[in-house]
Amino acid sequence: MNRSIKLAGLVTGVSVAAVVAGALVAAQQTPTLAAASGGGVIPIDSVSSPAPTSSTTPSRPPGTPPTAPSGPVKLTLDLTKLKQGAAPTTAYVADRTVRLGQIEFTLPASDGPVWDVARAGTGGALVLHSPKDDGRAVLTTWSGGSRGETVNDVSSVRSAADHSTSAYAVQPTTADGTELPRFTLTWRDDASGEKMSLQRSGEHGPIVHAVQGSEVYFSALSKTSKQTLYRWTAGDAAPRPISAAPTPSAVSSDLVLAASIVSQANDGSCTALVELASAKKRWQTCDYAVDELRSGSDFALGGPAYRDGYGDGLFAALDLKTGKAVREWSGGSAVAIISTVMEDADHVLVLAEQGGKTAIARCAPKTGTCELAAPLKKGTGDENNRPYQLGH
Repeated sequence: MNRSIKLAGLVTGVSVAAVVAGALVAAQQTPTLAAASGGGVIPIDSVSSPAPTSSTTPSRPPGTPPTAPSGPVKLTLDLTKLKQGAAPTTAYVADRTVRLGQIEFTLPASDGPVWDVARAGTGGALVLHSPKDDGRAVLTTWSGGSRGETVNDVSSVRSAADHSTSAYAVQPTTADGTELPRFTLTWRDDASGEKMSLQRSGEHGPIVHAVQGSEVYFSALSKTSKQTLYRWTAGDAAPRPISAAPTPSAVSSDLVLAASIVSQANDGSCTALVELASAKKRWQTCDYAVDELRSGSDFALGGPAYRDGYGDGLFAALDLKTGKAVREWSGGSAVAIISTVMEDADHVLVLAEQGGKTAIARCAPKTGTCELAAPLKKGTGDENNRPYQLGH
C-alpha cells in the first residue's frame, strides 16, 4: 500500500471521499484476497538460505543489462513457508525499537503508534508517530540515538534516496480533525539540521512525494479537491506547478518519472507513467496502482487498482518500459498485505499478517523468490499490537 495514501487517510480529518477525489486511489472495496490472486497460482519457493548481506539475492551491478524474469508471473505469498534472511537495510521498527542498519534506538511508549520512519543523514531518523493515538501526528527527530526536536501536525515526511536531505509537511486542523486550508512545507539538511520553509494558503492535504538535494516534489488539494503537483527549490518564495502529472501517486527518487492517476471509477483506477521533463506518457495501466518509483530500478512498485478495507490483496512489480507485471504476489485467503516499500533497485519489503502474526518479507521480482527479513511474530494491526512498521 502506498504509505502516503495510508498516512493521508490517518492524519486528515476530511472524508476519505474528499481525499480520493483530489489525489488518491478511490475509496473502493479491494477484491477479496482469493480473487486477487487470479486463481491457480503457485506458492513462492523460499530463498534457500540466509546471507550476511541485505538479501540472499544480490542486487544487479550498475550498468549490467537486466535479465528477463522467468517462471510464472502470478504467485502466492505464504509467510509460514519462507526461510529467514537478512534484516531490512531500510529503516524499520521492531516493537518500540527503530533500526537503521547498525544503529538502533528505543521509542518510549508515550510516543504512541509509529506511522513512518524516514532515514536522515548518518545515524539519524525522522519518526512520525501519534502520542495520543488520535489521528494527529507528531514528527520527532533522532540523531545517534538521541532525541531532538518535535514538530506537531505533520502529515507527510520523505527523505532523499541518499538521506542527505528531507522534507515534511505540517497540516493544521480544527478541533474535530478537519484540515484547514493552509500548510507549511519544510526542507531540511539532514547533516546540519538547517531548515527552510514554504507557507501555502488556499490548499490542504499536502503529500511529499520525492526529495533530491534542495528540490522537493509535493502535491496538495484545492478547496474543490483538485490535486496539483509542485516542484519547490528550498529557499524559493513559491513552487512551480507541474502539469505533466496532475494527480500524482508517486514521483521517482531522481525526479525523472511520475505516476499520475488519469481516471477513477467505482471498480478501480487507471494510472499513467509520465516522463516529467517532456510530459510524455510512457504507458498506462488500469490493472494496478503505482505506489513507488525508485531510481535505478527496472520496475515500478504497484498495488491493486481497486482498494478498500484492511490491507491490500496483492502487490506487483511493473516493467518500467511497458507497465506489464513482471511479478504479482497475492496474499491468497490467508495473508493480509499491509504495506510495501522498495528496499533497493531489485527488492521489495512487504509488511504482512498471517494467522494472528506479522512479518516483514523480502521479495525479488527478478527471480520470483521471497524470504523473511523480520520473523513472524505475534500481533496484528487489527489487535492494535502489530510488532513491526516499515520505514524508508
